[in-house]
Amino acid sequence: MRPFWDTDIKVVARRVRQGNIVRVHRGLYAVKEYWERLDPLEQVRHIMRSLGRWHEQWVFCGASAAIMHGLECSYRQSRPIHVAVGKSRRAKNQATIRYHALTDSDAVVIDGVKVTSIQRTLVDCAAMMPFRYALSPIDAALRQGRISKELLLAYVDSLPMLRDRERVRAVLAMGDGRSENGGESECRAVLQEMGFPVHRLQVEFPCRAHPGRVHRVDFLWVREDGTLVAGELDGVCKFMDPSMTSGRAVKQVVDAERERQECLRRSGVDMVRMYYSDLDNPRVLTRRLEEARVPRRMPGTWLMRGLCGRNGRNWG
Repeated sequence: MRPFWDTDIKVVARRVRQGNIVRVHRGLYAVKEYWERLDPLEQVRHIMRSLGRWHEQWVFCGASAAIMHGLECSYRQSRPIHVAVGKSRRAKNQATIRYHALTDSDAVVIDGVKVTSIQRTLVDCAAMMPFRYALSPIDAALRQGRISKELLLAYVDSLPMLRDRERVRAVLAMGDGRSENGGESECRAVLQEMGFPVHRLQVEFPCRAHPGRVHRVDFLWVREDGTLVAGELDGVCKFMDPSMTSGRAVKQVVDAERERQECLRRSGVDMVRMYYSDLDNPRVLTRRLEEARVPRRMPGTWLMRGLCGRNGRNWG
């Protein structure tokens, strides 16, 4: 809700003090119990739907558009809200709103909200966001079949004015629809930047204990001597989320994972485990990967030239 009249404002202010209502954006309020049940991306969608009603000329772009398109996006990139404006319009960035001058916003309407098209959204994500986070919506769009990589790269080439075109193109070219979730996409991007580019994704190996079953690994590298090393990105959800545990107890999940790793070892596949928190600590992760003898090469020049993106930059 957005209170307009003095009486409404006073009522809302009193209920905020009482803890029944929370301020979720400038001028926007929600019932606390309802709001806290929403995940961060759904909270952003609520805010954008409200802002879109009050600012009908606004076109949301970048990470904000990706969220409205239903693409995976890191919670860390969900704020501030990103809005596309014409180059002739001067708009001052705010703590909660970031404006971007785009020559062609290529708008579509989703749930009553104007956002950039899927192709323009992915281009802007590649341009605006750090590489680690840009890869998630790109992979998601490819995985969902929303666009092909060929069409996406052709769209980049068709844009008449695009800063750092080659860098943006390189980021988009890294997209891979085989990545199963945003966490794996982030991990793959971090590994790429660290100089451990993944050789293959989602590789299956036959189970030795149960014929007909297979064990699938997130990442796979082939060492110079021909031996294999697999990478797994683990998280709490893997052991706690009912949708991922099939109703099994934590001990059963842990035992099954131990059996799976032993089966892979017998197949000649070594294993290195990574956790989401490791992505924020490259030094520790590098040491673990080196100990596992994961093949490494020095980062390429396209990575060194600023693939991590530039915060607060307007992109044409």
